[in-house]
Amino acid sequence: MFGGSISAFLRGLRWQDGADVLLLTVLFSWAYTWMRRTIAVQMTLGMVTLLAASWIASHFGLILTSYLLSAVSAVATIVVVVVFQREIRRGLSRASPLRWIRKWSRKPRVEAPAAMVAQAAFALAAAGKGALIVLPRHDWVGEYISGGMAIDARLSSALLEAVFTSTAPLHDGAVVVGNDRLAWAGGVLPLAADTGDPRHGTRHRAALGLASASDAVVVCVSEERGTVLVAHDAGLAPVQTEAELRDLLERLGSGRKAKGGYSSEHPRRTVEVLAYVAIFAGVVIAWSAMVRDRSHVVGRVVPLEMRGVGDTLRFDPPRFTSIAVELRSSRRELELLAPDAVQVFIDLSGGTSGQHTFRVQTNAPAGIEVVSVVPNTISLQLGKREVATPAPPGR
Repeated sequence: MFGGSISAFLRGLRWQDGADVLLLTVLFSWAYTWMRRTIAVQMTLGMVTLLAASWIASHFGLILTSYLLSAVSAVATIVVVVVFQREIRRGLSRASPLRWIRKWSRKPRVEAPAAMVAQAAFALAAAGKGALIVLPRHDWVGEYISGGMAIDARLSSALLEAVFTSTAPLHDGAVVVGNDRLAWAGGVLPLAADTGDPRHGTRHRAALGLASASDAVVVCVSEERGTVLVAHDAGLAPVQTEAELRDLLERLGSGRKAKGGYSSEHPRRTVEVLAYVAIFAGVVIAWSAMVRDRSHVVGRVVPLEMRGVGDTLRFDPPRFTSIAVELRSSRRELELLAPDAVQVFIDLSGGTSGQHTFRVQTNAPAGIEVVSVVPNTISLQLGKREVATPAPPGR
């Protein structure tokens, strides 16, 4: 019996169902990639848990529990909107088509200073000095950086080394590089909650924090260990040589993915794969639950409408003036369905004199499936309506 129900379920699948599952999987995977190193992931999991618990409680008839969980979920939704308004604004801006147009039409801004940044970074690492160098790409990073001051000087490796000299007043902050200019110095970056390595300090957290909040590339030079790391796309990884760093920055600036030598210091590939698999499984389970919930069927008797009746057309009264329709959807949608929401009609436009059989057509709201129509055809005798000829005016 179970195998038969599965077979019937699979036979009823449409290509739209596959597209629906695929689209939601891609959207949720993109959202997870964007938020995976932030507290937003934990809050999202909490929201999903509340919603799932509310649905389970409602499914098993636990009315009070379902009501309380639904109320908590509603309040939590408002809290999420308030707390994460910056992230929501950024996500919506990334979905804007104007951003993609600018992305392909605007010249990259990382490639030009790549050589100077690489030279300065490894010179500072060799001298045991720390540094944070921000190279924006398409996102505006001004809203994430506080403090510091505008410099607007022509970029050079010597200038970068001078800024991060321990006696310089702005050496503790980050610098922002735009094209061949040093735009800002002494900036304070947002800190990431975790970098994945307990040996990482505040500079590493700052580099990863900005890379998680925007698409900027951040070069981080460790003062204690004399290493150079690059943060971008919510990842942080070491770079071994000046040439490797220059090549990486040029690739990132041209919009291409980094190849070779850029892997996490503590790879989490297995965890990431499992997360994406869990997202796909969750979408499939939620979709299946909704499909099963939309399996309730009710019958209704709907008045038959005649459409497309012209001034010159007449017809004999049909044998059936009402049609029995069978509707399928969720129980709640069927209960809230208005009496006149479903329309049943036959279209007489273009009809000629004689006996004709017309197919019964239906209109139903989105989410309501018309399973059957009885009868599904109507036979009518059509004829031409006689038009009275006006009498000639009297003499």
